[in-house]
Amino acid sequence: MRRILEVDGEDVPVWLASTREGHVLHMGEREIPCSLEQAAGKGAYTLELSETRIPMRIAVSESATFIHFNGRAYEIGRTDPAEALDKAGSGASRDQMLAPMPGVVVSVSVAPGDAVKEGDALLVIESMKLETTLKAPRDGLVAEVPFAAGDSFGGKDVLLRLEPQEETE
Repeated sequence: MRRILEVDGEDVPVWLASTREGHVLHMGEREIPCSLEQAAGKGAYTLELSETRIPMRIAVSESATFIHFNGRAYEIGRTDPAEALDKAGSGASRDQMLAPMPGVVVSVSVAPGDAVKEGDALLVIESMKLETTLKAPRDGLVAEVPFAAGDSFGGKDVLLRLEPQEETE
């Protein structure tokens, strides 16, 4: 699931993707191979990033995750990207296609910058063994397609974002 995490006062887009080799943590522009294994003790885990193993404790509340390691505690606030857009009052949430539940992208028919017409097929997803073709709800330009064919996504993840198409004279 894509989230915006507040780390040291900065909003960082973050999501975890499954690959054939394991998982990849996406933080902004960075892609970090990783795994998280439960360890002995309440909230105890071992995070493996590339070849580094980091023992830690994790506690989760409704609005934040608290991570304790190397003698320090970190609070990571969470924001749903769709909620952030709604709060910004931009109305842009109507231009987003949100995943109704977790699944996998089967195919993508468009790329950022492509002009689409209402009803055009944009991408095909599979959730609970059911394939669904997502179609353009209106005319516009594709602004973002964050997932590629084969990528996993979570419920409420933004699968595609449209922007208005500027009229030419």
